[in-house]
Amino acid sequence: MREKPPRGPHLVEPSDSRLVIDVTRTPDGSTALLLTGEFDVHTVNSLCDTIVVLIEAGSRCLRLDLSGVTWCDNGSLYTLLGLKDAVHTADGYLALSWTGWPVAQGIARNGLWQLLHH
Repeated sequence: MREKPPRGPHLVEPSDSRLVIDVTRTPDGSTALLLTGEFDVHTVNSLCDTIVVLIEAGSRCLRLDLSGVTWCDNGSLYTLLGLKDAVHTADGYLALSWTGWPVAQGIARNGLWQLLHH
């Protein structure tokens, strides 16, 4: 059974319905975020807002599952780098647990594997 993470005030409603973010607590105590849909300049704010709310609510171990992403632009990938640094500054970590083909292709094209996987 999947347990919902502790909520601060409330989780942010997506700013664009083309990206769905499913947030769950995993058995090891980390927070998993499953992204489904388009991850681009128009939808990346939904992820940013969700991560801010989770950090404010005390979640520090965040795992992104991007296997459901059907489209990914370069800007959203670079935003992941900024989010990773922001979570690290809050004494946490942000890790990619799974990527689908569009995300893997974008990460490889931009040479971001090393930066996103450390």
